[in-house]
Amino acid sequence: MAFRARSLIISTFFIILFSSNLLAAVKIVECEDEQGNKVFQKSCPPGTTQVGSKKFKIGKASKNIIIRATLFVIPDCDACDDVRDFLSDRNIPMTEKNVSDNTKFQSELKKLTDVLEVPVTIIGDEILTGYSRSKLLTALKKSGYTENN
Repeated sequence: MAFRARSLIISTFFIILFSSNLLAAVKIVECEDEQGNKVFQKSCPPGTTQVGSKKFKIGKASKNIIIRATLFVIPDCDACDDVRDFLSDRNIPMTEKNVSDNTKFQSELKKLTDVLEVPVTIIGDEILTGYSRSKLLTALKKSGYTENN
């Protein structure tokens, strides 16, 4: 009987431990684009290749997710400025790709969206066209962003 009670206690402990966030882990991949720029995220954004990965144990209070954005822009673009300001206000690191005179970036943009229109923002697996605060925030949250970041 004592053995059975002890087994029940141990089983209950592991159930509680595994159902809580105490042993949670997140996998972060290292991605690299053609220019050698590296990004660390949950998954590689379009136009990058995975070059490494690592699992991080996280607890309830810490979430070590690094969110980055790629922004396709042209000079003198108000909507581009709006996206840039939105991401900057939230301290989201971004890589800007000016497509106005760069055929490589133009080809990359055309491959992603089938058109040459800006701004285009990539956050995680999401490809967003234009400027929409709600869509940007949704994509950030999907990638692990919280307003407290």
